Amino acid sequence: MKKILIGIFILLVITIMGLVKYINYTTHYISSNAGFVKNDSLTMLSFKIGGKINYININEGQKIFKNQILASLDISDFNITIQKLKAEINSLNKRISKYEIEKEKLNKDINYNIEILKNNLSKIEFNIKAMQSNIKADYEKLKKLKYDYEKYNKLYKQNATSKDNFLTAKSNYFYLLQIIESKKNSLSSLIQDKQNTLLKIDLEKNKKNNIKEIQKEILSLKDKIIALQKEIKLNQQYIKESIIKSPFNGILAKRFKNKDEIVKPSENVLSIVNPNKSYILVYLEEKKLKNLKVGNKAIIHIDYLDKNFNGYVSEILPVSASSYALIPRDFSSGEFTKLQQRFYIKIKLNKNIPLKIGASAEVKIKVK
Repeated sequence: MKKILIGIFILLVITIMGLVKYINYTTHYISSNAGFVKNDSLTMLSFKIGGKINYININEGQKIFKNQILASLDISDFNITIQKLKAEINSLNKRISKYEIEKEKLNKDINYNIEILKNNLSKIEFNIKAMQSNIKADYEKLKKLKYDYEKYNKLYKQNATSKDNFLTAKSNYFYLLQIIESKKNSLSSLIQDKQNTLLKIDLEKNKKNNIKEIQKEILSLKDKIIALQKEIKLNQQYIKESIIKSPFNGILAKRFKNKDEIVKPSENVLSIVNPNKSYILVYLEEKKLKNLKVGNKAIIHIDYLDKNFNGYVSEILPVSASSYALIPRDFSSGEFTKLQQRFYIKIKLNKNIPLKIGASAEVKIKVK
């Protein structure tokens, strides 16, 4: 009987100690087996353009470095296009150079011809003025000769002068009259020469319209060159976009495509991750959040490693998990069943340890 009592007493003591230990644990620790390894750095990589993959020499799980070329597309078509565009630009530049020489020569010839014609015009105008002045002077002389002719004609008829005097006066008058007519004809020719010269000057000036047409053609060719240069830049941009570079140091998580496969723009080719940015996402019931604070120490057990790691609470998300549900609960009928809500807690490890994303974990958080 005594042994039975001693056994009951020991059992009672063990029970009390276990109860005390449980109470102490639940008072100072929060535990959850709903933990998963997450990593916000998981990044999908793709080409901005479509094409055939000609390089992708990297395997899943392999370490990669920032700016490392991970994959590239066949760019031979772009290079051929660029060469053709450059050849076309070179041909257009030669045409422009030819037009520039033609324009310069034409402009020079026109200006030279106009200058000569203007000099001729000046000489003609000078001769016209001189001829007009000469004719005017002859008309003054003609007045006197006409007076003498009429005087001697009258005297001759009256037998008051000799026939020689009459014929001399008559000859002088009509001779000068003929000279004046001749000079007037010459003046008319000079005036006609002036009109012809002015017309030639206008024709030479009109030739400048040809220069304008040549200039328009030059500008048109230059516009074509600008358009072709834009096409070259576009193809050069395609070449830049035909390469996938790693945006950070990390590990290749998944390779979706292989060499010689055809891909579309923005189609996933690779996914990479920075293992040092992993964390544990824990789902905790709202009743366990009372004493939880950012910075609380935690012990994390990673199932697939079967190891414990030290960490701390880095973030307590302010929204419950149910808030992200695609179909929210319907309370319109008036029926309501109170459910314990779960919240997201982020826990980071004290050391950067590469972990498999999505792996399960159990967490114990010290709150007091």
